[in-house]
Amino acid sequence: MIKLRSLKTKILLSVIIVVVVIEGLFLYLNIKSLSRQILDKTEEEAFNLSETIRLSIRNAMIKDRRDEYQRIIDDVAQRKGIAEVRIFNKQGEITVSSDSSKVGTVVDKKAEACYGCHREDEAKVLLPSDSKTRTYHTEKGSLLGLINPIYNEPSCYPCHPKITKVLGVLDIMISLEDFEKERTQIYNRMMISGVISVVVLGLLLILLLTRVVNRPIDKLLAATKTAAHGNLDQTVSIRSHDELGELSESFNNMITELKRSRDAIEEWTQTLEHRVQERTQELQRIQDQLVRAGKMVALGELAAGVAHEINNPLTGVLTFSSLMLKKVDENHPWKKDLENIVQQTTRCRNIVRGLLDFARQRKPDKKEWDIHTIINQTVTLVENQARFQNIKINKEFKADMPLLFIDADQIQQVFMNILINAADAMTGDGGILTIKTNLKDGIAEVSFTDTGSGMSKETLSKLFAPFFTTKETGKGTGLGLAISYGIIQSHNGDIDVESEVGKGSTFRIKLPVEKQNGELGKSGEGEKEK
Repeated sequence: MIKLRSLKTKILLSVIIVVVVIEGLFLYLNIKSLSRQILDKTEEEAFNLSETIRLSIRNAMIKDRRDEYQRIIDDVAQRKGIAEVRIFNKQGEITVSSDSSKVGTVVDKKAEACYGCHREDEAKVLLPSDSKTRTYHTEKGSLLGLINPIYNEPSCYPCHPKITKVLGVLDIMISLEDFEKERTQIYNRMMISGVISVVVLGLLLILLLTRVVNRPIDKLLAATKTAAHGNLDQTVSIRSHDELGELSESFNNMITELKRSRDAIEEWTQTLEHRVQERTQELQRIQDQLVRAGKMVALGELAAGVAHEINNPLTGVLTFSSLMLKKVDENHPWKKDLENIVQQTTRCRNIVRGLLDFARQRKPDKKEWDIHTIINQTVTLVENQARFQNIKINKEFKADMPLLFIDADQIQQVFMNILINAADAMTGDGGILTIKTNLKDGIAEVSFTDTGSGMSKETLSKLFAPFFTTKETGKGTGLGLAISYGIIQSHNGDIDVESEVGKGSTFRIKLPVEKQNGELGKSGEGEKEK
């Protein structure tokens, strides 16, 4: 089925239209030329016949033998194709005619047959060829009329004045029926020939367009649609040295470049996704740090106010309850109540002190220190406690660690909080605590890995929040890690935690390796100031 919008159809219709127009124009000009030639030949034959008649009746007219030239005219009128032969004078009166009924009548000069020679009442009978033809239509069909003037000759002077130039006109009317039939036959033959040539040309053009244009374009179109759906593993093979062959080669080159570009884009997309994921995680970590820092600032201000308000009355309660406890004997009924008051008041005082420490975090007094020395001193302080009796401490220190520009007391406080929390997480049969140091990209990292109970994701999200603790009531204030986080932040460092329930936890502390002037520190040991 031919698609009206296809290129082949458009080319075919365009060519056919052009051929039809050219054929029609050629047919029109050819028919017009042949018709003119046939009509000229007919006019020539009519003129020869008219001259023959004029010369034949000349002697009879000179001798005024009307019956003789009437007979000649009647004989000529019997010939095939002769419609009428007549002679009329200057006044338009028909004097002789092959149709006897018209003899004596006057010719209508305004009729179609006479209009050509009597336009605007001006007779045009004296022509270079001494003849005049006209074509007109009657009820009997189309006629060719030819007039031949009969001039006044010396032999006619006895009967006609010398001043008269034209005595009359010999008018012959010839039927154009044979001419029209021949023209119609020529027209039909040419029309049939034109239609056949258009049909043959159309068929040949269809075959040519299908093979040379349509098939290559269909291949390119199918390949383009396939490529539009993402399939770039294809090529188009068109064995042609024309524009379609060049288009096929360009298409294959384009597919190759698209495939190469797609692979590069996919590679870049994966890289970008990975980078975006890393940046997102980093932004999330920074956001968490900012949130925690904001909470700490707000809670620090609140803690300072609360601690100042309750510290003095709390001290009074503890002092008087301790004095009363000393005054009562062992059997006094208030002794247990007073002991409970002293115990709980002491716990409240410790909480208040923690609040003051949290609210009054001083600016670090930084000096160059060896991080391994601080770790060893901190372990020495806690390893003899009861909670560390069943815990094995492994140290994996990196050699040649540079000195860190830090506040040793504050960093030792951070290490001690982490060590105590790790020991509390490994209650029961004990466990293994691994302390490891490392240096990477100018950052010193200290990690504490325990084999304790671990923490859930929900616990991790709240781990550095003030007053949050997983310990039993009375065994922790929930301020140790919050204070530790603030200390590490003040050292331009970072602290993060990895933990899984039942598999233990790892605390990583990262501190920049810098001196006061911004240069990298050197290996060595500092002496802790006390």
